[in-house]
Amino acid sequence: MVSTKPGLKIFRDEFKSVTAACLDLGFAKKACNSERKIVGFDVRLKNHVNNLATNGRVVFETVDLNKGNGYNVSTGVFTAPAAGLYVFDWTTLTQLGKYAHTSLVVNGKFKSWNHCHDGVSKTYLPCSKMTVESLKQGDRVWIGVFSGVANMYQQYTSFSGFKL
Repeated sequence: MVSTKPGLKIFRDEFKSVTAACLDLGFAKKACNSERKIVGFDVRLKNHVNNLATNGRVVFETVDLNKGNGYNVSTGVFTAPAAGLYVFDWTTLTQLGKYAHTSLVVNGKFKSWNHCHDGVSKTYLPCSKMTVESLKQGDRVWIGVFSGVANMYQQYTSFSGFKL
């Protein structure tokens, strides 16, 4: 409800003017930043991956979330739709008695590694890694094999990320 009293109208107008000046000068923050782009994805394997060679890219076929449409299901590449600080996490479950040496790859460079190998137990081995990367808009990120061949167990192998 808006008051018809002239004193309140003057106060409201002056308050708006002072608030606008503070925002322009950086002394106050906007209550709602409509320019903030929400980005997040969560994907997993649909089928087993067998003998994916060194430098091979893991393509996660099942998409559970793709907010911001950064993940491309046909290439396995996440392309940053906006610049910012991103958190990535991936989990591999090796096939029985096998291994998977995977890495977060940013624009073709290995950045963070996950060494999932146990040559003794001959069991399914789960391994997870979380990392943070500062990305520019258009940077490309994926999970790749940094050594040997990777053998991963279907839906238990996943990749996710989000922009802070």
